[in-house]
Amino acid sequence: MLIKYFTTILFSFISLALFASENLLVDSIMKQVMRAAETYSGVTRSYEADVYMRTLVETKKKNFLYQYTYMIPNFVLHDRKNDQAIIESVSKLIFRAPNNYSQDINYVTGTLTKKSDIAMLPFRFVSMDVYDESAHGEIFFLPLREKSSRYYTYSISYVEHQDNRTIYSINFTPIYKNPQLISGYFLVEDNTWRVLGMYGEGNDLFVDFTFDIRMGDKIANQFLPVKFNIVQVYSYLGNVVYNEYQADLDYKNIEFKTVETKKKNYNLGNSYRVRMDSVPLNNDTVLWEQFRTSPLNDQEIELVETHNKRAMIAKAERMAKDSLSPQNDAALQLMKNVAINTNYRFKSGDLRFSGLLNPSMIGYSTIDGLSYGQKMALAINLPREQRINVNLFGGYIFGRKQLRYGIKSVWNYEPTKLGYLSLSAGRGNPSYSSRFLGLIKDSLLNYDELNLAYYIDHYFKLFNNIEIRNGLQLGLGIDYHIRQPNNKNQVSPVYNGFHQILTTQYNFVPLISVSWTPEQYYVMDRNQKVYVRSDYPTFKIEFAQSINGVLGGKSSYNRVEFDVNQRIKFGLMKSLNYHAGFGIFSRQKNEYFNDFSYFAKSYFPETWGDGIGGGFSVLRYRYYNSTDKYAQAHLMYESSTFLFTRLRSLSSGVARERLYLSQLYTPFMKSYTELGYGIGNRFLNAAIFVGFHQLKYGSITAKAAFLL
Repeated sequence: MLIKYFTTILFSFISLALFASENLLVDSIMKQVMRAAETYSGVTRSYEADVYMRTLVETKKKNFLYQYTYMIPNFVLHDRKNDQAIIESVSKLIFRAPNNYSQDINYVTGTLTKKSDIAMLPFRFVSMDVYDESAHGEIFFLPLREKSSRYYTYSISYVEHQDNRTIYSINFTPIYKNPQLISGYFLVEDNTWRVLGMYGEGNDLFVDFTFDIRMGDKIANQFLPVKFNIVQVYSYLGNVVYNEYQADLDYKNIEFKTVETKKKNYNLGNSYRVRMDSVPLNNDTVLWEQFRTSPLNDQEIELVETHNKRAMIAKAERMAKDSLSPQNDAALQLMKNVAINTNYRFKSGDLRFSGLLNPSMIGYSTIDGLSYGQKMALAINLPREQRINVNLFGGYIFGRKQLRYGIKSVWNYEPTKLGYLSLSAGRGNPSYSSRFLGLIKDSLLNYDELNLAYYIDHYFKLFNNIEIRNGLQLGLGIDYHIRQPNNKNQVSPVYNGFHQILTTQYNFVPLISVSWTPEQYYVMDRNQKVYVRSDYPTFKIEFAQSINGVLGGKSSYNRVEFDVNQRIKFGLMKSLNYHAGFGIFSRQKNEYFNDFSYFAKSYFPETWGDGIGGGFSVLRYRYYNSTDKYAQAHLMYESSTFLFTRLRSLSSGVARERLYLSQLYTPFMKSYTELGYGIGNRFLNAAIFVGFHQLKYGSITAKAAFLL
């Protein structure tokens, strides 16, 4: 008995010792790997690569909803007419440090060759740097950097001795379930701690994916991937679609960095873009035999031959009789254009339309009800990368029975300096005259009577913006408002004992604004400068002065507003967004309207990346016009690990959780607070908010917005 007891204790100690020894070894290896990854991530200055990609599409399971899959934009690559499809493409990938990627599609062949199908191929994925913190667009986080290592646990799968080197296979597993975390393993050699290959798998809403990467084994390409195998399995509404992509990269003109510059460079280069004005279809079999890095297998050959026979038969039928299929295709195309964003390109620009039933144009709030909008944009290209953009917007808030519409034309005359001149007109938010501020503040007032006092606003705005230096912008403009009484009888509610006559009001308001972001990083999209991020806040100040007597203007006042906002990242998957500010009207001499720029009701949320934040959600719209001064602050904390994401049974489809806090001060509303909680993924954001007036419960609302 004692011997058995002693043996058990001894075995336990040995197991603990071995476990501790393995942990020490894997920790030591990962320190070396992360240190090397920091160096290898920025070692390449430029390269060019010929990319051959072969795509196999197979529908494993389908029902009657399958034929409508294509109406969901950028969802899944599939062939709605056949169960299998194949695509081959050849492209040229060009990289210039630090972040300039462009990929020209040179040749395409196969059974799916529409531009919309080719655009869904994972060209961006094959330029992924395994030593970086994340894949392009942060679709998932890679395990080789110190910042991302906090989200993974590591273990040694096996050790192999090969020639004069030792190769370690390191497993990595996410510490919790999240669409931006993957599991898998990577192979790394000792001494150089260079990655030889990586396998990963993950999932998102409706899709499971895997990838297998092999790195180069020559001196020139040893830090770059040369072969990819990517598999995506989409499961949705009873349908299952399998996509497999094989890509081979042949590098040329690789250059490495020699001297590390100490000067901070705020230009991050160009954002990634694929260039394909039209599908470069080429079915020359001799040419493709030269391009292919491996021959087609029997299944793929049969697939191509079957497609060619069907294409010939279909062509003959179209020539022989008036087929009904074009009418059907036209009907389906019409349905698609109704449901999703549509882009029509022409020689000197493009025309975009949001689609009548596009889910991304539909929002909901329990206070304001359903909101529905439509957008149309016309872009005209000019010399020197200049552009003229004409944007039209119309929307209706059903809960308020209010219509919004507007048109804005922008001449982007100096894209490298964010220089533009804009002219806009439309219908804005309803507002109240300063004569009736006492009515708005009176909580005992009948709401129907209050509606008699508000004005419908029609605006015209002329504005010019230019960047003085990086991060510092100056704006000059003129706002002109025509405000008409909502009450057709033009008689106000009883106020101070009698009715008042309401007349149309005109306001001529010149303004100046300054925006400054220290150490602003940016990218260049062709010749267009685009702000990306900064480690410092953005400060904004706006001064406006209404002038009496100009173009019928009947008011005289000054308006000053200040705002500061910033996004602070804590690691890779947590962030804090905030913005705070104040505004004041002064030197009011006549009747005026309390319309602030930074404190205004938004019915179609576009703040903080459609995270449904950055403004008040429960506050009634009439309170925005009920004060001549305000101070506000908004916070949104975003995390991938809070409540639902920690519960595996509830975390499916939840990529982010958000906590909201908003605070408002006005002279008559000393303390108004909103608290909120929200969840989101790449398809939908939803949140619930509760409002408190001086810690007394006021009301609650829920909001949702589609992101398709």
